[in-house]
Amino acid sequence: MNFEIVILGAGISGASFANKIVKFAKTLLLDAQDITKRPKSTNIFPFHNKSYIEESEWANEKLFPIYHLKTNYMGSTFNGIINSEEFGRPLGKVVYLEKLLDRLIQKFEERGGIFKDKQKVIKINKYNDHLEIITNSGQTYSCKLLVFATGSRALDLQRSMGFDTPDEYVGIYCHFHGDEDKLNENLDVNYLFHINTKISRNGPLFINKGKERLSIGFLGDNQPIQELSLKLNNIINNYKKIQPFIEGLTRDSKAIVAKISKHPIKSFSRERMLVLGEAAGLVTPFFYEGILCGLVSAEIASYTTKSLIENNSDFNQLSLRQYDNEITRVFRNFFKNGKGSEYIFYSAGSNMQLIWDSYTKSIFKDKKLRRYIYEAYQIEDIEALTNYDTSRDRYAGERMLANLPFLSKISLAPFFLKARFIL
Repeated sequence: MNFEIVILGAGISGASFANKIVKFAKTLLLDAQDITKRPKSTNIFPFHNKSYIEESEWANEKLFPIYHLKTNYMGSTFNGIINSEEFGRPLGKVVYLEKLLDRLIQKFEERGGIFKDKQKVIKINKYNDHLEIITNSGQTYSCKLLVFATGSRALDLQRSMGFDTPDEYVGIYCHFHGDEDKLNENLDVNYLFHINTKISRNGPLFINKGKERLSIGFLGDNQPIQELSLKLNNIINNYKKIQPFIEGLTRDSKAIVAKISKHPIKSFSRERMLVLGEAAGLVTPFFYEGILCGLVSAEIASYTTKSLIENNSDFNQLSLRQYDNEITRVFRNFFKNGKGSEYIFYSAGSNMQLIWDSYTKSIFKDKKLRRYIYEAYQIEDIEALTNYDTSRDRYAGERMLANLPFLSKISLAPFFLKARFIL
């Protein structure tokens, strides 16, 4: 079968891009998984994501059941609370991502797109005027433009086509369920982010609370799956700081282990090919946030590809450089923040916990810093993201340094100075 565009991967970047581009090109969306078995995924969805989805989705309580009102950046002593009531509107909503993805796929098909799951691509052949895609079921498809939106699930295939691949990490989470009143009694925030070096030295422990369900897990380790599962069980059963949040709730029997990739690759396009979202390493390296970057890269791919279609482009590498240039322009400052935060928190060695606790103390004490963090949740469009103000991150670093114990302040001053130059 012949298509103008074939998209590999029906996650947030692939499904979002498919919905946008199907109005302008005959489009096929493939996914290697059986989407009827897609695991539950409870995530925060800040206002900075809102402009990249349609209002009908945002208003759908089955997809977005509750508002995100409060975040806790939890330290050993201080809770760094960002409470939307202190500054105005909510921080965003909570999304049931598996349901949002199902809805995006449904809309894509309603708009004339073709979707097929359980179709793992095993080979891609290049020809002068098209690409040929062969799946494990023996199906063959041809296209003028191939889009990788596979997250961390097809990096070998991506490499086989000449692309770099991002760095891979692993995360694990599970869900708890309970009465809504009990959830709110246990935990009065929708998002908890906590660094504990005994859990992971490359990522946080997190809790995302939705309606009658919450997810808890941690990111950044590269241990075998069995060891990750044992560690998660140990945290749930023995870590006193989080046990009150899950008391009286019912745990799902199965934990979800998934790879997550970060650190942007060098080039996001090649002849007749683009890479979107996590597959391109477009994940914030400190928070491991992939939804925003997936949505934004889909948006950029949509308007750059639409322009090429209107001009009868053959999607050569030179023309597709527009996509690379836009990705770089839009994310430049945003990823400076991510790189600086990753350096400060995950490269501090034995001082990692001390620095994190200084950050949570700074949030607790400093209203200006709380406002800066609150406003980062509110960035509403591509141009605002492009103009992200990194001076706010430098201010956060200054407050963290100021709140360190005196001797640590002296010994860590060069470390913070280096972070300042990253920003």
